[in-house]
Amino acid sequence: RALTSLSRRHPALPDEVLNLSKHLLELLPSENLAENDDYARSIIHLIELRSGASSDATVRWEPLAVGLRLIVDYLEKRTSELPQSAQLSAAADEAGDYNDEDEGTGLGTGGGGVYAEGPRIPKTAAETAAALTQKELPPTSSAPVFQLMTELPSILNTNVEHAEPRVRSLVAQAVGAYARYATSLLNWLDSSTDITDEAERKKLQLAAEHAQVGRRNIHATILLSLKSHLDMKEPSRENNPSAASDGALDDTTGWRALETNLHALASYVDGCVGKNGGDGSYVNEEAALFDSADTDENGWFLTGLQHCCVVHVNRHVRAAAAAVLGVLIKSCMRSRDPSHEDLLVDEDSPFRLVLKETLKGTLADNWSQVRMAGSVLGRRFVQALLKIYKSRNGDDEDGEEEDLTVFESAAGDLVPMLLPRMCLNRFYLAQGVKLYSQETWKEVFGSHDHAADEDGLHSSVESRGGGGMGAVARNAAPLCRYYSKMCDADNHAVREAACQGVAELAQKVGQHPLYADYLSPYVNMLLQALLMCFHDESWPVRDEACLACGTFCIAYAEECRPELPTLFERWTEQLTDQIWSVREDAACALGDAVTAYGPEMLEKVLAVIRKSLPAAKDQPPMSREEYKKLQNDVSAHTGNQVYSCGSLAPKLRKGGAGRIGCSSCVVDRPKQPWEATDGAIYLLRELCTRFPNRDDTEREDVILGDNILLPLMTELADVARLSHYPQSDDLRTTLFKQLPQIAEAMGKRRFKGLYLDLFIELLSKNLDDRHGTGASQLSIHAAGQCCEEIAKLIGFGIMRGRLEAIGCDDAFDSVMEERKREQAMIATPGHFIGAFSPFGPPVVSS
Repeated sequence: RALTSLSRRHPALPDEVLNLSKHLLELLPSENLAENDDYARSIIHLIELRSGASSDATVRWEPLAVGLRLIVDYLEKRTSELPQSAQLSAAADEAGDYNDEDEGTGLGTGGGGVYAEGPRIPKTAAETAAALTQKELPPTSSAPVFQLMTELPSILNTNVEHAEPRVRSLVAQAVGAYARYATSLLNWLDSSTDITDEAERKKLQLAAEHAQVGRRNIHATILLSLKSHLDMKEPSRENNPSAASDGALDDTTGWRALETNLHALASYVDGCVGKNGGDGSYVNEEAALFDSADTDENGWFLTGLQHCCVVHVNRHVRAAAAAVLGVLIKSCMRSRDPSHEDLLVDEDSPFRLVLKETLKGTLADNWSQVRMAGSVLGRRFVQALLKIYKSRNGDDEDGEEEDLTVFESAAGDLVPMLLPRMCLNRFYLAQGVKLYSQETWKEVFGSHDHAADEDGLHSSVESRGGGGMGAVARNAAPLCRYYSKMCDADNHAVREAACQGVAELAQKVGQHPLYADYLSPYVNMLLQALLMCFHDESWPVRDEACLACGTFCIAYAEECRPELPTLFERWTEQLTDQIWSVREDAACALGDAVTAYGPEMLEKVLAVIRKSLPAAKDQPPMSREEYKKLQNDVSAHTGNQVYSCGSLAPKLRKGGAGRIGCSSCVVDRPKQPWEATDGAIYLLRELCTRFPNRDDTEREDVILGDNILLPLMTELADVARLSHYPQSDDLRTTLFKQLPQIAEAMGKRRFKGLYLDLFIELLSKNLDDRHGTGASQLSIHAAGQCCEEIAKLIGFGIMRGRLEAIGCDDAFDSVMEERKREQAMIATPGHFIGAFSPFGPPVVSS
């Protein structure tokens, strides 16, 4: 594809380039490119052809880019042809001692390779199997690959700061391919016994030594370029307009090739696969870079990487620097040298201190891209610490620290910093970060038998230290402080995740018989943080805060009682919110409050329902035509803020303070009376499903009898018949969606005898639009589904008979037939089944 793309470039490339690309295409089908000297020479010629050495203004970068792409493929294939013993150190990473088969550098291009132009793509089983079955074809001393290895260092060194970023990215990949082949060659020569010709062995060793000289020369060039870029002045994140979301800063000013230098360094480190800390092992060759204080000659290296990860204004630089630290950890683990492992374990190690500060920043970064890179780095670091701890202390679950999880014992002083960030990122809005963090949590705390498949904190009495639940409980202090701080973060997505995390604490830890007391001292702190979030302009934050407060009331009823008046006021405000899901969750929270406080709260909630149910009667009259005209009014949508995804998005304020967000979650239209009625429907559902009768209630002292419920349901049916405003259809849709749950909770006999007739006529009018009411398709579908579910409860014959009495049996039959066809279609092979995934279509049946 790369070669054929040259003929499609505009303006057209010189004929010499096009002819050479055709020649290379003709050579590609050859079965033995490893011995094809013409192919290797042609690649070098393509790179030299208009590659940038000339001062001509018409110099094109495309031949250089394609040549580098061919070199990467060529060297990767030559590496895979070496005997498996040469690749032992690398293969062990993926399949043996060091389990690190996830992402290569953490920002791979598909086989665990280094980051270049795309997102992280994990390896597949097919790729791994193909690598293991590759035919072995070790090189001879006259192989063309050695000529290529001789020419390549000068090419890479010349273009490491090329003006075209796509070329620099390909240079980074070529650096990695060069380093991996050079060090794999060393491994092969050190372990091979198949080379019987001594003269041939010496020639191969000489070629390998020349390759190592070129490899180290490339590394020196990368470090020199990296240091020069780090010495450049750049805007700080605090003073940069783009960090405040009201200005823009391009992605090159002040750092030029810094990002691609970091990619090249990550590629180089990942490619150094020398065995057991010998030649070709990066940590062994460059040990001074890992253990240098700020004042040392090499101190700039670690401090520079930390600066790039935490302070640098550009998110791509921060993510790339995190990838470099990840492969440095990998190099330490590859060496299998206790002194190199100490770089990760020793609390005073400069490398460990840099990792600590980097994870502290990247795991809480405002950009999801950087947070993802930090999550990859965090998993690699934690896995390394766990492996070291188990290798030095054995796998025995008993010991001096049996009250702690292995993670707590291995991570030591990192736990108060790492654990809160690991917890919160499991709820982060970006799906990649969320799912990856959840999987990391399972890997760290899940046991082999049962806990790994459980949701949440993975508590297990059989796990050492109580698993994730025990670790969270013992570290409640730093965790609660972090959550409280994040409830006031600039990013609304972070505030939303923090509220979800607080709710999890209340639900999982607060209701746990062993760990509830650990959280008690911090309940007031967390409640104050949630109360602050009730004023957030981002409705998802308000929504999550509302639910979390209800959960806290169940877990810590007495601790929450002083704040109960304020909470009740906030819940009832949310019950009339402009967003339907906020209204529903406010109803859930009020239901939790009744569960927590019993009859005293029930009376207050019933008073709210009695007040809110008839509110729709006060809705101003409006025709559907007037409503549609209002929605399409150009003046109402002109001159507003244009929103974008990223740091240039508008601010979302929280209690009047400036906040950064990646989308608009602000609703500033006035509340409508019918929305209060809508919220009351959700609240009625909560009471009916929680406290339906004496045999099935969450509290024995709270029963919703017919003397209370029947007048409310009668009022609801009357209000639902109103149609003088266009949103009445939305109100009926809500009713039809909640009615089956209410009926199920009441039971067949009770609902059929007292309540069905209240709504049967309303349902019949919405089964279709034969009466010309202008019912929406959503309302019609909700009515049909409601009829079906109620019919399943009381019997299809009874339901049809009730509808037949009012002349609507044919509409019911039509709806039931349509529902049957839909079910049959779903069950038909070839149609999508299962839940929808945001990452692609669901699994299809075969």
